[in-house]
Amino acid sequence: MHVSEVAEPATAARSGEPPGAARRLLDSQALPGLLVALLTAAGFAIRLVVAHQPLFADELSTYWIITSHGLGGVLSTVHSNAEITPPLYFVAAWLTSQISHAPELVRAPSLIAGTATIPLVYLLGVRTVGRAAALVAAALTTAAPFMIYYSTEARGYAAMMALTALSTLAMLIAVDSARARWWVVYGVATAGAAYSHYTCVFALGVQLLWLLWAHPQARRPALLANAGAVVLYLPWTTGLVKDFTSPTSKILSALSPFDAHAIRTSLEHWSIGFPYSTAGGLRQLPGTFALVLLAVALVLGAVGVWQRLRGRRLGEALRGIDRRLLLVLLLLLSVPVGEAAVSAVSTHLFSVRNLAASWPALALALGALVTAPRQRLAWAASLLAVAAVAIGGVKMLQSAYSRPDYRAAADFVKSHAGPRDVIIDDTAVLSPGPLSGLDALWPRRPQRVIRAGAPQETDHPFNVYDRVTTAQQAIDQAVAAAHGRRVYYIELFPK
Repeated sequence: MHVSEVAEPATAARSGEPPGAARRLLDSQALPGLLVALLTAAGFAIRLVVAHQPLFADELSTYWIITSHGLGGVLSTVHSNAEITPPLYFVAAWLTSQISHAPELVRAPSLIAGTATIPLVYLLGVRTVGRAAALVAAALTTAAPFMIYYSTEARGYAAMMALTALSTLAMLIAVDSARARWWVVYGVATAGAAYSHYTCVFALGVQLLWLLWAHPQARRPALLANAGAVVLYLPWTTGLVKDFTSPTSKILSALSPFDAHAIRTSLEHWSIGFPYSTAGGLRQLPGTFALVLLAVALVLGAVGVWQRLRGRRLGEALRGIDRRLLLVLLLLLSVPVGEAAVSAVSTHLFSVRNLAASWPALALALGALVTAPRQRLAWAASLLAVAAVAIGGVKMLQSAYSRPDYRAAADFVKSHAGPRDVIIDDTAVLSPGPLSGLDALWPRRPQRVIRAGAPQETDHPFNVYDRVTTAQQAIDQAVAAAHGRRVYYIELFPK
């Protein structure tokens, strides 16, 4: 920011759990539960610190919708093509923001969901890749830059990840226990995930197909649960149609290239980097040292897999893959492959944030890989992988990877500007609008405010028909309006 004057089916063979005393400790319920509780507390703490940052980019659309409307207005606005995401997050954020419009409360649903994903990943891992791998996956979820960022963004991605993980977990518990209530949880969580963001459909579809294949005896309750999810989703059908036919979708598609470079960059920043590629590449976050640690961990994990498969033919090895490990791999691939297929023939969906629904499966797959070696190698690989990701997570607290510091800019202007001075606000973004970061942080300013690089409207989301005021036009207008008083120019980054 610049201001200037001017039931555990997993086995040791599958997960690579270490033998002896360490194995007995992991097999006990107390120690893993305590570790997961500590990870969850640590994850909440770091997320709470990041959630204190000012609102930015698409969060400003959420802020405008939930602070400018009652609950009915929130639903009708989201139902229009002013927004192209489902309504669950907006309703939840409207409820939490009734206490205050502070960024932490606008982001509270994501903060809660992102924190809850840590134990959900562990519980899901226990039923798929084993307890040791589940613990590693929970640690990765705690510290991953991607998870920290979207657990503190006032949008639906964290809720989608939590509900998709809950849907998968409830499905497996329902299969193992044959209890009807878990089929109900499965159906409700499936509908909730779809009400959070559309891109979860790839993961939800794959997990249903896996269930129909892997557990034929559960096909009837599985289909009934999904039918119930569809019924729950029917009220949003018209909103779904509007979102899919919205001009905004076409504009975003045109602005998002789908080529080899975009795919590689998206996958890098989704897996271990900072969510926005403009913050620098992987050499900055997590950094070269962390990348070396992760590379060593992956090599050790690959050695472990090779040791387990040595002497077996490829066909035999493939047939021997555990079905629940296969589920994790399918969930990992479902969203990237599904979005790539759609992007190749239609709207470009492939982007860092749109890959969110597969992130819990990424953590579980990595946990399974680094715990594949036997004995001490598994511990070494696991610690190296967690350390590599944690280095990136700690860097998320640095100013270089924070949202723009609108608060400092507002405080500066408040303490220096007089009521007759003029402010040029060059912090607004064209999509989705219509507010700037200063509008959300400082809604009642005594000075006249002229926007630069964006329309002047604040009562509706920006669209292609709104007239954009250029920086030079804003300067000319401000100088004329100031009548010799001071003009403050506030921009996101110095030009």
